[in-house]
Amino acid sequence: MNETELNSLLKRTAWDAPGGLLPSRDDELKKRLQCDDGRAQRWRFFVRLLLIASLITGVVTAIIVCWSLASQDQTHATPPTMTLFREAKAQ
Repeated sequence: MNETELNSLLKRTAWDAPGGLLPSRDDELKKRLQCDDGRAQRWRFFVRLLLIASLITGVVTAIIVCWSLASQDQTHATPPTMTLFREAKAQ
C-alpha cells in the first residue's frame, strides 16, 4: 500500500464515521486543534513542575550529603603542629 492509497483509505474512513465523531470538514478540525491548547498547557505545567521538583530535590540532596561529610571530617579539628614548635620542644 502506497501513500496515495493510504490517504484515500483514511479519507473514506473519516467520511464513513458517524456524524458526531468527526468534524465534517478539515477546517473545523484545524480550528478545534488550534483553539484547544488546554491539554498542551497542562502538559507544559506538569513538565515544569517535574523539572523544578527535581532541581530542588537535587540541591537539597547535595546540601545534606555535603553537610554530613563535613561533619564527619576531623581534618581541621586540631591545629597542625608547626615545625618551629617541634624544634623548641627538642632543645
